[in-house]
Amino acid sequence: MRELGERHLAVARVRRELLAAIRLQLEESGAPPSAPSLLALLESALELWRTQRALLGPLHPNCAESLHEVGASIGGLLARAPRALFARYPGVWDTPAAASHAQRHALELHRGIAALYSNEGLLPQSVE
Repeated sequence: MRELGERHLAVARVRRELLAAIRLQLEESGAPPSAPSLLALLESALELWRTQRALLGPLHPNCAESLHEVGASIGGLLARAPRALFARYPGVWDTPAAASHAQRHALELHRGIAALYSNEGLLPQSVE
């Protein structure tokens, strides 16, 4: 990845495939996700979102999906392994309040972007 750079489209595609594989593994196992799985999901989703935002723009629909993964991963870590989250992101999400705020913010951004592309979007369907 060093040759391509962190914000290259090929790297983003690999991260997207990794997210899909982790999600599928978690669904198939039927067991609650482990802290390492949730951390891997969170890290991949964060990096994918950063790349999508840089290359596609902050309001691209793919960003909404990645933001949902970020919010869900933070929520899962808060519920199952908060110490792992705090240890992995010291100074960023090292308290329940900070992590909870980040989770809510990611999910709010997800809903806002998704609403732009839905039939019930924020913009009117026709202007008279």
